[in-house]
Amino acid sequence: MNALAGIAKKSWFLWLIYAVMALFISIRSYYQPLKTMPGFEGKVTTYNNYILFQNSFGHLTDGKNLYAGYPSEQYDVFKYSPTFAMAFGPFAALPKGLGLILWNGLNALVFVFAIKQLKLPPIREMGFGLLGLQEAFTTTANSQSNMLIAGLLILAYVNLEKGKTLLPVFLISITVFIKLFGVLFFALVLLYPQRWRCVLPAIGSMALLFFMVLPVAGWQRLWQHYREYGALLAGDHGYFVKYSVMGWLQSWFGLQPNKNWVVILGLMVQLLPLLWIKRFNEPLFRTIYTASWLIWMVIFNHMAESATFIIAVAGVLLWYFSQESRHKWHIALLLPVILFTCFGPSDIYPKVWRSIIVEDWQLKVFPCIVIWCVCMGQLVLSGLNQQLQK
Repeated sequence: MNALAGIAKKSWFLWLIYAVMALFISIRSYYQPLKTMPGFEGKVTTYNNYILFQNSFGHLTDGKNLYAGYPSEQYDVFKYSPTFAMAFGPFAALPKGLGLILWNGLNALVFVFAIKQLKLPPIREMGFGLLGLQEAFTTTANSQSNMLIAGLLILAYVNLEKGKTLLPVFLISITVFIKLFGVLFFALVLLYPQRWRCVLPAIGSMALLFFMVLPVAGWQRLWQHYREYGALLAGDHGYFVKYSVMGWLQSWFGLQPNKNWVVILGLMVQLLPLLWIKRFNEPLFRTIYTASWLIWMVIFNHMAESATFIIAVAGVLLWYFSQESRHKWHIALLLPVILFTCFGPSDIYPKVWRSIIVEDWQLKVFPCIVIWCVCMGQLVLSGLNQQLQK
């Protein structure tokens, strides 16, 4: 324990671990054998998401439909905003191998920077970083943007705590133009004393990011891009679900409720703590509410993939390490997250077990659902206690 505490005090340790992880996975992905996929004319790389991102910049500058299929170039379709395609330009200009390393490195180091900005005691900071490493590995292996989103949202929370206005809303705005669900984090802004001073910076940030594509696309094509983006999102109307509350209900109980109603009900529960706005004067209340939003964004996303769960796990770890004193029941709730959410899809389990844990039993998402419910319970009980004390 003393040795671990000594390592935890080394400020460079997490930086090194995550940088090496990103470098190792990038090199491994780049040199892994190509594979064939149905409906794709060529061979697919293990870093196909990076190829999608890289190609999107070329499609943008050529005035093409960002959201069409290009089976001779890439597997799957681009599902991000035109702004994201524009912002990926510097990476697209680099050789694939170097660009992949820098992209994965950016994701990893922003996440570490966010953890460090939480200013946790060294041993808790180390625990946060190490327990999140497996999910970081998963999202990096998919060259995804989820670790970047988690880092930016945590940084937004940290800067709201510092009383800042422009920086937190700009960070949240960036996540919106990566994946739309980041817009929900603006609800957190409304709970801080500087909320009214955040309105104009929020509008300005969103406008700046929206129109940054204008020099390349022009007015007409810019609006067309967003019409095509809207059509892509609107086309997601089937009942197909992955690792989510909806997937859990279907797996455990055979239920297939309307996805929109499930999301609306979940949002209503998530907003319940706002009834006790005075509780937001307490730092722990604000922290737990922030953690619950990070979890909510994933477990109520019916298309959440394994690589998305770094966001939810970041919320779980924020909840766990923010407790003033941790008890056995805290550990009992965290353990299934580590065993099943983080390591469920990993090689520590035989392949048959992985399928049962992740797909059949939905144990990738269930521990996160439990902790989200606990967060809501803690917040609501705190608010009720406030009323009883009056």
